[in-house]
Amino acid sequence: MEISNKKINEILNKEHSLKYHDKSELIDVVWPDFVEVEGCILIKKYTEDNMKINIEHIIHQFGDQTGFEASESHVHMIDISKTFKKHPLEGLRFAKKLFEIWSIKLKIDFPEYEFILILTYHDDDTILRFHRLRESEETWININNIEDFEEGIIIRKV
Repeated sequence: MEISNKKINEILNKEHSLKYHDKSELIDVVWPDFVEVEGCILIKKYTEDNMKINIEHIIHQFGDQTGFEASESHVHMIDISKTFKKHPLEGLRFAKKLFEIWSIKLKIDFPEYEFILILTYHDDDTILRFHRLRESEETWININNIEDFEEGIIIRKV
Protein backbone atom coordinates (compact mmCIF):
# COMPACT_ATOMS: atom_id res chain seq x y z
CA MET A 1 0.00 0.00 0.00
CA GLU A 2 1.11 3.55 -0.71
CA ILE A 3 -0.59 6.76 0.32
CA SER A 4 0.42 10.37 -0.21
CA ASN A 5 -0.85 13.74 0.89
CA LYS A 6 -1.89 16.72 -1.24
CA LYS A 7 1.34 18.58 -0.54
CA ILE A 8 3.60 15.91 -2.01
CA ASN A 9 1.24 15.40 -4.95
CA GLU A 10 1.36 19.14 -5.72
CA ILE A 11 5.16 19.11 -5.54
CA LEU A 12 5.43 16.06 -7.79
CA ASN A 13 3.00 17.49 -10.34
CA LYS A 14 4.70 20.89 -10.63
CA GLU A 15 6.05 21.89 -14.00
CA HIS A 16 9.82 21.92 -14.02
CA SER A 17 12.56 22.30 -16.55
CA LEU A 18 13.94 19.03 -17.81
CA LYS A 19 17.67 18.48 -17.62
CA TYR A 20 18.51 16.11 -20.43
CA HIS A 21 18.60 16.40 -24.21
CA ASP A 22 15.85 13.87 -24.75
CA LYS A 23 13.44 15.78 -22.51
CA SER A 24 13.59 13.10 -19.86
CA GLU A 25 14.64 13.06 -16.27
CA LEU A 26 17.39 10.81 -15.06
CA ILE A 27 14.83 8.46 -13.52
CA ASP A 28 13.38 7.94 -17.00
CA VAL A 29 16.78 6.65 -18.11
CA VAL A 30 17.42 4.52 -15.05
CA TRP A 31 13.93 2.99 -14.86
CA PRO A 32 12.40 3.66 -18.29
CA ASP A 33 8.89 3.05 -19.42
CA PHE A 34 9.14 0.35 -22.08
CA VAL A 35 6.19 0.07 -24.46
CA GLU A 36 5.18 -2.42 -27.11
CA VAL A 37 4.20 -0.99 -30.48
CA GLU A 38 3.48 -3.25 -33.46
CA GLY A 39 5.50 -6.04 -31.83
CA CYS A 40 8.49 -3.76 -31.14
CA ILE A 41 9.63 -2.93 -27.62
CA LEU A 42 10.69 0.71 -27.36
CA ILE A 43 11.67 3.23 -24.73
CA LYS A 44 8.73 5.55 -24.21
CA LYS A 45 10.03 9.05 -24.88
CA TYR A 46 8.55 12.39 -23.94
CA THR A 47 4.91 11.95 -23.01
CA GLU A 48 3.85 9.80 -25.95
CA ASP A 49 0.79 7.85 -24.89
CA ASN A 50 -0.26 6.41 -28.23
CA MET A 51 2.91 5.67 -30.13
CA LYS A 52 2.34 4.54 -33.69
CA ILE A 53 4.79 3.26 -36.25
CA ASN A 54 4.47 2.31 -39.88
CA ILE A 55 5.82 -1.23 -39.82
CA GLU A 56 6.23 -1.40 -43.61
CA HIS A 57 8.37 1.75 -43.54
CA ILE A 58 10.35 0.33 -40.60
CA ILE A 59 11.14 -2.87 -42.51
CA HIS A 60 12.13 -0.86 -45.59
CA GLN A 61 14.39 1.51 -43.65
CA PHE A 62 15.90 -0.82 -41.01
CA GLY A 63 15.61 -4.23 -42.67
CA ASP A 64 13.62 -5.74 -39.81
CA GLN A 65 12.05 -5.03 -36.43
CA THR A 66 15.26 -5.96 -34.64
CA GLY A 67 17.24 -3.27 -36.47
CA PHE A 68 14.55 -0.73 -35.69
CA GLU A 69 14.48 -1.58 -31.99
CA ALA A 70 18.26 -1.48 -31.68
CA SER A 71 18.36 1.90 -33.40
CA GLU A 72 15.46 3.42 -31.47
CA SER A 73 16.00 1.91 -28.03
CA HIS A 74 19.41 3.16 -27.07
CA VAL A 75 21.00 5.76 -24.81
CA HIS A 76 24.37 7.52 -25.12
CA MET A 77 25.96 8.17 -21.75
CA ILE A 78 27.38 11.51 -22.93
CA ASP A 79 23.80 12.66 -23.47
CA ILE A 80 22.94 11.91 -19.85
CA SER A 81 25.68 13.89 -18.13
CA LYS A 82 28.43 16.35 -19.04
CA THR A 83 30.56 14.47 -16.51
CA PHE A 84 30.48 11.43 -18.78
CA LYS A 85 31.72 13.56 -21.67
CA LYS A 86 34.68 14.72 -19.56
CA HIS A 87 35.21 11.31 -17.93
CA PRO A 88 34.08 8.55 -20.33
CA LEU A 89 35.05 5.74 -17.95
CA GLU A 90 32.54 7.09 -15.44
CA GLY A 91 29.94 6.85 -18.20
CA LEU A 92 30.96 3.23 -18.75
CA ARG A 93 30.56 2.45 -15.05
CA PHE A 94 27.14 4.11 -15.01
CA ALA A 95 26.13 2.23 -18.18
CA LYS A 96 27.09 -1.09 -16.57
CA LYS A 97 24.63 -0.35 -13.76
CA LEU A 98 21.96 0.62 -16.30
CA PHE A 99 22.69 -2.64 -18.10
CA GLU A 100 21.77 -4.53 -14.91
CA ILE A 101 18.67 -2.43 -14.25
CA TRP A 102 17.35 -2.60 -17.82
CA SER A 103 17.83 -6.39 -17.83
CA ILE A 104 15.55 -6.64 -14.81
CA LYS A 105 13.04 -4.03 -16.00
CA LEU A 106 12.59 -5.61 -19.44
CA LYS A 107 11.87 -9.00 -17.88
CA ILE A 108 9.42 -7.47 -15.40
CA ASP A 109 7.56 -5.61 -18.13
CA PHE A 110 7.73 -8.34 -20.80
CA PRO A 111 8.35 -11.73 -19.17
CA GLU A 112 7.12 -13.53 -22.29
CA TYR A 113 9.98 -12.17 -24.45
CA GLU A 114 13.73 -12.67 -24.57
CA PHE A 115 16.01 -9.70 -25.15
CA ILE A 116 19.54 -8.94 -26.21
CA LEU A 117 21.15 -6.01 -24.37
CA ILE A 118 24.26 -4.51 -25.90
CA LEU A 119 26.71 -2.19 -24.19
CA THR A 120 29.44 -0.69 -26.38
CA TYR A 121 32.31 1.52 -25.29
CA HIS A 122 34.17 3.76 -27.70
CA ASP A 123 36.99 6.10 -26.69
CA ASP A 124 34.62 8.87 -25.71
CA ASP A 125 31.17 7.36 -25.11
CA THR A 126 29.25 4.32 -23.95
CA ILE A 127 26.00 3.30 -25.61
CA LEU A 128 23.40 0.97 -24.13
CA ARG A 129 20.78 -0.55 -26.42
CA PHE A 130 18.49 -3.55 -26.61
CA HIS A 131 16.22 -5.48 -28.92
CA ARG A 132 13.84 -8.40 -28.71
CA LEU A 133 15.21 -11.78 -29.63
CA ARG A 134 13.14 -13.16 -32.50
CA GLU A 135 13.39 -16.60 -34.07
CA SER A 136 12.57 -15.15 -37.48
CA GLU A 137 15.33 -12.47 -37.42
CA GLU A 138 19.05 -12.32 -36.87
CA THR A 139 20.40 -10.52 -33.82
CA TRP A 140 21.37 -6.91 -34.48
CA ILE A 141 25.00 -7.76 -33.81
CA ASN A 142 26.84 -11.03 -34.40
CA ILE A 143 27.13 -12.32 -30.85
CA ASN A 144 29.44 -15.16 -31.90
CA ASN A 145 32.26 -12.86 -33.06
CA ILE A 146 32.48 -10.13 -30.45
CA GLU A 147 36.29 -10.23 -30.49
CA ASP A 148 36.14 -8.88 -34.04
CA PHE A 149 34.70 -5.56 -32.85
CA GLU A 150 37.04 -2.60 -32.51
CA GLU A 151 35.11 -1.17 -29.57
CA GLY A 152 34.60 -2.76 -26.18
CA ILE A 153 31.34 -4.69 -26.00
CA ILE A 154 29.19 -6.60 -23.51
CA ILE A 155 26.18 -8.60 -24.68
CA ARG A 156 23.56 -10.17 -22.44
CA LYS A 157 20.60 -12.37 -23.26
CA VAL A 158 17.71 -12.11 -20.81
